[in-house]
Amino acid sequence: MAAGEVRPWPVFMLAFVGCLLCIVNVIILTGVDVKGKISKIVLPKEVKKAFPYFDPPNLVDDIDLPDELDQHPIVALTRDQLKKFDRYKRAQPKSFAQVVEKYRLKYGRHPPPNFDEWYKFAKKRKCVNFDDFDQIMDDLRPYWGMKPADIRAMVKAMDTDQSRVSILKVRGQKVAQTSRPDAWRASVFERMLAVAAPLLPDLDIAMNYLDEPRVVAPWEEVQAKLAQEKKTRVQHPETVNEFSKIDWDAPIDIKNLDLGFFDHSGKPYMDLASKACPPESYARRPELDIKHVESKYKDPVGGFIRNFNLSSDLCTIGPHLANLHGFLFSSSTTIATQKLVPIFGECKVNVNNDILFPANKYYDLADPRYIYNDEQDVAWHEKTPKMVWRGVTSGGVQNQEIYHRLQRHRFVALTNSSKLSGTEVTIMEAVSEDNTSGEYTPTFFHPAHYADSTMDVGFSAIVWCVPDCHFLDDKLSAKPSLEFKETFKFKYLADIDGHSFSGRWYAFLKSRSMGIKSTIFREWHDQRLFEWVHFAPMDNRFDDLYALMTYFTGVEKGVGGKDGAYVPRHDTEAKRIADRSREWAMQVLRTEDIEIYMLRLLLEYARVVDDNRDKIGYSGDGSEVDSADNNRLGWRYRL
Repeated sequence: MAAGEVRPWPVFMLAFVGCLLCIVNVIILTGVDVKGKISKIVLPKEVKKAFPYFDPPNLVDDIDLPDELDQHPIVALTRDQLKKFDRYKRAQPKSFAQVVEKYRLKYGRHPPPNFDEWYKFAKKRKCVNFDDFDQIMDDLRPYWGMKPADIRAMVKAMDTDQSRVSILKVRGQKVAQTSRPDAWRASVFERMLAVAAPLLPDLDIAMNYLDEPRVVAPWEEVQAKLAQEKKTRVQHPETVNEFSKIDWDAPIDIKNLDLGFFDHSGKPYMDLASKACPPESYARRPELDIKHVESKYKDPVGGFIRNFNLSSDLCTIGPHLANLHGFLFSSSTTIATQKLVPIFGECKVNVNNDILFPANKYYDLADPRYIYNDEQDVAWHEKTPKMVWRGVTSGGVQNQEIYHRLQRHRFVALTNSSKLSGTEVTIMEAVSEDNTSGEYTPTFFHPAHYADSTMDVGFSAIVWCVPDCHFLDDKLSAKPSLEFKETFKFKYLADIDGHSFSGRWYAFLKSRSMGIKSTIFREWHDQRLFEWVHFAPMDNRFDDLYALMTYFTGVEKGVGGKDGAYVPRHDTEAKRIADRSREWAMQVLRTEDIEIYMLRLLLEYARVVDDNRDKIGYSGDGSEVDSADNNRLGWRYRL
């Protein structure tokens, strides 16, 4: 070949490769399979009626379970909850088609309009659990038993100072005016609402701006509404995937509409709560033996909580807590109604019918008292092996007669070493000094010395007393306050109710410390968190506090008890809880997860108040969204 002449075969080769790439891309885009050397791909067995991806086997091979030879009750509780959490994660749908299919199976309806857009919205924000919204459905179910026009009328009637709510409005896919915008909760809610507004119809929303929940309808009325809701479940072959045009500003006659609000501050809340409980419940039959009641949610040997949900259920345990929690006997601002009134609230007790939304303090990233900063945290081995708690004297109205029964006051007193002289508590002690058998037995324990060395608990300020706080001068003294970042230098972070929920909980869960939670309040995220997996649960009476803490910190021989008690330390298990909590909270309790939940909640609410709610919704099978996702994924790899 002459010098300078181009060899033909490289050109032909490049042309051939280019043509081949074009053919492959066309085949992928048109859905034609390309045959390869793999003759058979093993897929999960498809059983159309069983839906195995919704109900997976309990596979625990990759779970770091506690030592099964250790017979401490907390070990067994942890193993059980880890398996439940594993099952929960494996049951999550993996595609939009599965999300839609599971929705219809669970709720008997088509998803609401714009459900496909919600999925895209959630996926863009890297949502990891598309099937964790039962709380929304539970909250809204009773309102399906009411006419949409009646619900809208109640919202309009609440636009008064007496109702103690803020009315937030969406008009033209933007946040419009808000009544009582001076309420700080409303301003944060507006920011959450602005993210969801582009996918919402015109809408009015009533938001509670008080600390305590509002709605507590009688059990019989709620059951009647739930029965009506069940009758309305329908899945038309085709529905309109958009909301109706509703004029929320049209005049409505609400003069004779009585929403039933009344002031119940400082009065026994169980008088209301018991009426919202089933007739056979402990709340209506307080003559039942407390041991029988405890057996439903506590471990029979160590007294540890095995069902955190029931431990805060007022129908189950309410009468026994009636005089031990400020909200139940000394609330500061309970403006209640026993009628089903659609009020959005940050928290509630299990008998309330408020519609939960993510608390404003979890979304308000400007308040350093509640926001976790990773740069201010330290590694587990650098933390002080103590439990810490600081807070003000909130939780109810304080006066000289009842202050000592408030939950925070009881907790501080129970950890005060100077007041524990001669006090005995029950803990689980190892049977043998070397604990080779792994057995434990209940034993009496003198906690004064242990509390002094292991617990840093106290009030940072003594406030909100009636008529003033001078009667506490010789009874309580404030401890030096801690900056929020200083709390993360401790291994164990206690979280105790105030007037309502605690806004610090997300920070504790995201930290490298282990959270210890005691509460009677419910929040939007509860179904995402598992006791003994992501936090250590504590009874609202605190009777398990020392048994709980000695399990994690251990007790050296000779401390407490007549002959001294020995409990092996479970520091590794505490760190595992802290690590799991941190990892999971960073996936499901993000700002993005709050926005995902809010949009889903508001889409469901918008349908409930729509006059054509039975004829609107997403009736597709989800395949078009999944196909678009697959095509985008294909191009990503081809590029």
